[in-house]
Amino acid sequence: MSVMITVGIIARNEGKNIENTLESILNQNFELRSYEIVVVDGNSTDNTREIARKTLEGSDIQHKILNEADFGFYGHCFARNLVIVNSDQNSKYIAFTDADCIVDKKWISTLYHAIKDTDKTIAGAGGPRLVAKTKNKKELVINTLLTSQIASGGNPAFAIRKTKYAKSIANYNAIYKKDILSKFRYDEKLIMSDDNELNFRLRKSGYNFINVPEAMVWHHETSSIMEFARNMFKYGVNITNTVKKHRNIITINVPITIALILYLILMLPFYYVLGSFVFIPLLLYFLFIISVFIEVSLKTKTIYSLMTFILLPLLHISYGLGVIWNLIHKKRT
Repeated sequence: MSVMITVGIIARNEGKNIENTLESILNQNFELRSYEIVVVDGNSTDNTREIARKTLEGSDIQHKILNEADFGFYGHCFARNLVIVNSDQNSKYIAFTDADCIVDKKWISTLYHAIKDTDKTIAGAGGPRLVAKTKNKKELVINTLLTSQIASGGNPAFAIRKTKYAKSIANYNAIYKKDILSKFRYDEKLIMSDDNELNFRLRKSGYNFINVPEAMVWHHETSSIMEFARNMFKYGVNITNTVKKHRNIITINVPITIALILYLILMLPFYYVLGSFVFIPLLLYFLFIISVFIEVSLKTKTIYSLMTFILLPLLHISYGLGVIWNLIHKKRT
């Protein structure tokens, strides 16, 4: 049977996760059984490629394993374009998940049925990220914080929402029509910020995305607070790259995090002018943290949920510093 769907996975140093990810994709209850797997490795220094090759070689599913180093370039956007270029000529759809994710047995089937009979205005469909099972309590709390309904503002990319359309679809849980994706492609100059920028251009051109909360993907997360902070800083840097390219792509996260950094810097000087009123935003922010803590605590049921009082300010400050650092550079970083 001809290949109808290409499943793309981009990875770098995911030796501890890639086997479980690929096995979950190989064990799909997809009635057509018509899909292929394309793994693009970012020149990993661990055994990611070897594990991927060993996991896939005994399967009857068509597959390819590519290394970005063989093509002389790196980055999420470049890797996803490699998936497009190297997909089977008979493939009509391209689905993406990450190398640290576990997909539901009906993941491909759910996304396929959500998009197959849609009109020409639909470019893709996607669902949320759920918290992967883990024995590491710190990873559990960090992951639960990132998928918090309150902290994410109910973003369907992070939390389950029963809406028909999504403003954007995150590429750890997404499917696109190949003909549209091949036309628009990912901007390789951006390195990261792959799905945000692509989806913005698609939406600007009149396309829409279907929200599919039934398409379940369980995402692993770091258990390191330092790595968490570095990741948030990088996200701030990379979202600013898209802002430099598209001025009207600015989301509320950018000005709010900048305002938080400036507030923390100017809070004490302003105290001599405004008195105790200057602490009102800080009090409101603390109440916000408490509400997120209650949600995280109820979901995780662990004393480690107290990390929320450190993690949430660290998330916003690191993200804001990444935004500010990149804004002072004239060129995209």
